[in-house]
Amino acid sequence: MTSGSGNRDERMSGNGFIRAEAIVVRLVGILLGLALIAMVLVNVANAVGRYTGGFSLVGADELLVYGMIWIVMLGAILAARSRDHLSINLLPTAMSGVMAATVQIVVDLATVAVSLFIAWHSFDFISRIAALNQTSMGLGMPMVIPHSAVLVGFVGIAAVTAFLTIVDISRLAAFERGRK
Repeated sequence: MTSGSGNRDERMSGNGFIRAEAIVVRLVGILLGLALIAMVLVNVANAVGRYTGGFSLVGADELLVYGMIWIVMLGAILAARSRDHLSINLLPTAMSGVMAATVQIVVDLATVAVSLFIAWHSFDFISRIAALNQTSMGLGMPMVIPHSAVLVGFVGIAAVTAFLTIVDISRLAAFERGRK
């Protein structure tokens, strides 16, 4: 095997996947940051226009609220990926080894269950407002768009956490096989 094919094999391996995933996460984080900066600029422009009496951006407040909801929910997926979301690591940090890994798996399974529960109810609500063709007052935006952020966020949290749980279970199983 030549060194060129070895590099290709490495890119196709888990390390290549991990690097690609890290790049995607970094890009999403940058895009969320840029979206937040854009929202601040819209807010400043709207405030300047209002207080100088020159203009008012119709729907700016709605856009800011809906944009913030999307940023928070997409950021929650990234936080779940790094396990910085909705958890107090008091028990796992006080334990070590198999017990800490087991507690982490239980926490992850609970996170997946709760996230799927919320996602299901969000989907149900979105279905209802879609049937009504409800739109926002300022922008005339279909309300399905801002409400979908909750669905996307919790489905994303469930998917990321389920993947991390599978990885943790396989590591725990490998550890247990190594102990025997």
